[in-house]
Amino acid sequence: MTLMMYFSKVNVNSNIFDVYAERTSIQEIMDEVFNKIDNKTEYKKLEERTFINSNNELETIDLSEVYNFSELTKVKDADNFYITGKLVRRYPLHTEEWDDKKRESLSVTHSNNSISIYFYFDLNSEVISFCQRNKFGYKQFNESFQELLNIYLERVGFEIFLLKDPFTIEERLKQAYKVERIKSTVIPPNNNNEDLRKLYDDDVVKMEEGNIQKKISVFEVHQKSKTGININSTIVKQVLDSNRAYEKYARGYGSIEVNGVNKDGTKFYFNSEQDSPYRVSIYDNEKEDGNKFIKKAKIAISSFLTKMVVEKFDEGE
Repeated sequence: MTLMMYFSKVNVNSNIFDVYAERTSIQEIMDEVFNKIDNKTEYKKLEERTFINSNNELETIDLSEVYNFSELTKVKDADNFYITGKLVRRYPLHTEEWDDKKRESLSVTHSNNSISIYFYFDLNSEVISFCQRNKFGYKQFNESFQELLNIYLERVGFEIFLLKDPFTIEERLKQAYKVERIKSTVIPPNNNNEDLRKLYDDDVVKMEEGNIQKKISVFEVHQKSKTGININSTIVKQVLDSNRAYEKYARGYGSIEVNGVNKDGTKFYFNSEQDSPYRVSIYDNEKEDGNKFIKKAKIAISSFLTKMVVEKFDEGE
């Protein structure tokens, strides 16, 4: 099974002006993070939740969740500066159990239920790599990781946010060794721009005739195929040109998703949505193997940082 690896940036907020004034450094702060992270500190989150109970009455209960790190490994040498481990979410699970004697389902609460996410935290780049899970999404991961860091270093205010994908579709396709899947979504826009109309008049007329308010096109090749989709073919170029026009003249009315394999052998996923997070594909067996997970994360972080350097150079900074 293929999963998505996400990447979050650890930002130093409250001390950033001290960093600018060279009264402290990011390196010093990361050194302190490295030394202080442990498996004993806990972040407790309390919130009220109101719902309609079985008696059709409004009921309010207090929900408590606890987050902590576990199974930590810290590495610091000439070539590496990172922490791996699991971020654990502990919360009461309200569910049902089958009573064989009564022949009915009974409501039960597992008070010490837990779920965890394995992570790779590169302290040189201040980037965390992880795969979200059901009942433990990236928002919960970022918030709890952030709050734990704020507990460890009370004098520093941290902010953690998802990295956005910096690559355009053209750049993704240039990097690709093989494109395995392209999915295009089109919604007829309320836009009178002449350039857009030239591209879409025929398509929109056909969609209007069929009362079609959204068109989804999917092109695929089998994963075992030695060659991918021909991105220079007429049908693919049509889709790419359409997406480019939507990006320029009617953002939000069209999107494109691409899955494939890079020249270095890593799998990639691209989504043209403006706020699409930076992600790479990872197989389930790679996620479960710490060494493979770290290798995949390092390659993806290096690719992201290289892109950032190139953009700054192009901007003349």
